[in-house]
Amino acid sequence: MQDRDQENTPDGLHDLNASPLNPLPGAVWLVSAVMAGVELVLWAGGAGLIGGPQALGWRLAAIERFGFSSAVQGWMLETARYPVSHLWRYPAFGLIHAGPLHAFFVVVLVAALGKYVAEAFGARAFLVVLALPPMLGAVVFGLAVGDDAQGWLLGGMPMVFGLVGALTWWRWQSAGDAAGRRRAFALIGVLLAARLGFGLLAETGQGWVAEIAAFGFGFALAALVGPGGWAQVRARLRHR
Repeated sequence: MQDRDQENTPDGLHDLNASPLNPLPGAVWLVSAVMAGVELVLWAGGAGLIGGPQALGWRLAAIERFGFSSAVQGWMLETARYPVSHLWRYPAFGLIHAGPLHAFFVVVLVAALGKYVAEAFGARAFLVVLALPPMLGAVVFGLAVGDDAQGWLLGGMPMVFGLVGALTWWRWQSAGDAAGRRRAFALIGVLLAARLGFGLLAETGQGWVAEIAAFGFGFALAALVGPGGWAQVRARLRHR
């Protein structure tokens, strides 16, 4: 009788106890929680909920201390001095956002894209793809912008573009024909359009330089750390 009831039950009602949210790999939860936690502290301080009067300046202080500056990179290259206090900017700038909307947009995209990359590549490869492309993108950004007073980079959008690069590689190498490989690049087009619209609302400057560079580095890095890695790429090129 119970089996007959299950047969007559619509698919969407088979498991009413199922979580409404897709489960995320642990590494993705960790990264998302850290980014959201940093923003929550900065927002609460700016709203006067914690930290007292001095907390009103926490976000600005965090940007000055951990935001990436093209001028600082130029100084390091000119003087051949690389203090840890400035090197920390490369991995840390992605945790500091301009405001709650900026952070929310990034956390949602990192969680969504990170789920697919972590499940396809594994947790370690996911963390590598998440961390390295933004840092390399920041280097390119610093070289391109130079000593411009607007040469500040903050927020996790380069992380997002690095993940898109890895996911694009995954779809490209999995495609069975030329049309499928071209379609693999559709996601970056959608993201660029969304980035343009979001930039009009919450971002200014030339951060897109770092983001496009991070996409390229994410694509290339995925060929090394992704499933099958470089061996599949060589086999496909040899076949062609």
